[in-house]
Amino acid sequence: MARHVQGSGRTAGNGGRSAARSAARSAAAAADWNDIISQPEPSASRRSGGRRGHRPERKRHTGRNVVLTILLILVVLAAVGGFLGLRFYKQALEVKDHETKAVQAVTALADLSSIKDTQSLNSAIAEAKTHTSAAKTITDGALWKAASLVPVYGDDVKTVRGMTGVMDAMVGEALPSLSNNVATLMNANLSAGDSQLNLKPLQDVRTSFSKTNQLVQQQKQTLDALPQPHVGMVKSAYEQSRSQFDTIAEKIDQIDNSLQFLPKFLGSEGNRNYLLMAQTTSESRSSGGLVGSLGSMTTANGKITMGDFHPNTEFNLKGVLTDEETNVFSELEVTTDPRNAPVLPNFPHVAEILNKTWQASPYAGQVDGVIAVDPVFIQQMVKINGSIKLPDGRVLTGDNTAEFMLNTIYKEIPEAQQNDYFEYIVSTAISQMFANMNTSKLMQVANSMGDLASNRHLYMYSFHADEAKNFQGAGLAKGTPSSEENPELGLYVTEMKTSKMTWYIHRKTTITRQECNADGSQTYHVRVAFTNTVPSSDVKSEYEYIVGKNDHYGPMGTAHDAMLFYAPKGGSISNFTTNADEKPSQTTIDGETAWLSKTNISPGSTVSYEFDVKTSTKAKSDLKLDQTPMGWMDPGVTYDTAACAIKQ
Repeated sequence: MARHVQGSGRTAGNGGRSAARSAARSAAAAADWNDIISQPEPSASRRSGGRRGHRPERKRHTGRNVVLTILLILVVLAAVGGFLGLRFYKQALEVKDHETKAVQAVTALADLSSIKDTQSLNSAIAEAKTHTSAAKTITDGALWKAASLVPVYGDDVKTVRGMTGVMDAMVGEALPSLSNNVATLMNANLSAGDSQLNLKPLQDVRTSFSKTNQLVQQQKQTLDALPQPHVGMVKSAYEQSRSQFDTIAEKIDQIDNSLQFLPKFLGSEGNRNYLLMAQTTSESRSSGGLVGSLGSMTTANGKITMGDFHPNTEFNLKGVLTDEETNVFSELEVTTDPRNAPVLPNFPHVAEILNKTWQASPYAGQVDGVIAVDPVFIQQMVKINGSIKLPDGRVLTGDNTAEFMLNTIYKEIPEAQQNDYFEYIVSTAISQMFANMNTSKLMQVANSMGDLASNRHLYMYSFHADEAKNFQGAGLAKGTPSSEENPELGLYVTEMKTSKMTWYIHRKTTITRQECNADGSQTYHVRVAFTNTVPSSDVKSEYEYIVGKNDHYGPMGTAHDAMLFYAPKGGSISNFTTNADEKPSQTTIDGETAWLSKTNISPGSTVSYEFDVKTSTKAKSDLKLDQTPMGWMDPGVTYDTAACAIKQ
């Protein structure tokens, strides 16, 4: 970096000595600002005082992070901008100052569910707009246009100008539109009483929110199309801001899709009947977990009515699965036992299978879709909607619900009563979701549903073709990797031993980009580690239902897992190395090729897989992992994309 500054200084119009002083001042300012940006978050005892004085606590907010990366880029450009003289440097600092004040103005937008009135929301947007407009006016000036023509660094200037424009458009167009939608919901009564949701406000904002989403997606496309920077720090900051903006755009798109289907889903145009599947992810299956029982749920004009749950013994999978599907999981009773339907990672197919088993049962009738939830979903809803008091007096909260349902219940509740507990918890949590609804609660639920669905803790699938697209668009009915432009690696795990051992298997994945190939594809190296954390205190005969028997798989506390690895659509997996009992080999399931490995994981041990992944030549975004859910929200995935940038 210093070499670039010195080289530019020699060609400055006022002579080498003056330009060198200017460049030195620029570099010093950049270094000082970079120190501030990169400082770790101060502890509570250090948030005031210190040589820099009091600074407001930074919040994790994607919009704010995007602006901070823009500021970092501007200061870096000021440091290398000695060749344009002091005027460019001063303008860069002015832009930095405007964007900083814009950040401060919109900090209140970090959590829309906490906003109490639209007046403060609009006031914050107006103040931010004043500063983003001023910053854009500067970067639209003749000096910046001239700088964008400079060889090498010109692309960096163009990128900064483009990013400043994106922020101005977001504050000037997207946020006001979002504010109007929030105002509509805030001024409406979302509760119709008796645990019924008033659907009209949701229907009123659908068209408007769709336009908001279009604005956001357009700005995402603008950001993606900007030139690739040359300066390493600028390049890194640009990639970071693109990643953060992708998160914003994806979230808005999910909410938009949800608003399009939610009224119909809740019976705005006639009653809807759904199968409700509660999955026990402590006994993992590819798309979730063992199905404890099947229930029913009816919606009518925003009112939810829970039906009865029925044990698995009343259903049969016979004749539903293909030979190909049953051969992959031959150790399990997948040919007859409906609890094992989720061994298939493609949830739309699982939904079809469960509907067929329902129609072959005494409860046959109209089914409009299938909903599947797991204890992590239930815990998030309890956190939002309030605790659940069980018949035995214990209280489930937003912190202990998942562990109770996935582990504690098997230790402390007699087996004959466990299904009753599950049914009571699931029914109560879902009934509470729409009771006493208000804007804050609705936003919390909507915000949680996106993350829960993307990590496969929640599925919602409709058999109505006109709605299925929106369900898929909101990520509520995930299948196997299907997009070449947005590549995913599929990792799906099934516990083959009768136990609840998945609760103890902690999965950690690292995905490292190694190369951006000339044909447009990218190459990644992936490491997946499965660690058996079962404590010795739990490996005892009275917990046999949890830790399994001593059998041919191994002693109590040994997990026996089948792993399916799916390459991204249009891509490939190669170069496996592993300490597993069985090295991955190719298999076919539902017409798709996957890699299959089965292995034992004994107490305290770690089984790992390492391999290379190549994406399609059409890939436009970073490789992501789609995987079987664990018993907590953290997916345990680390991404490293610093090696190179995807070419647009």
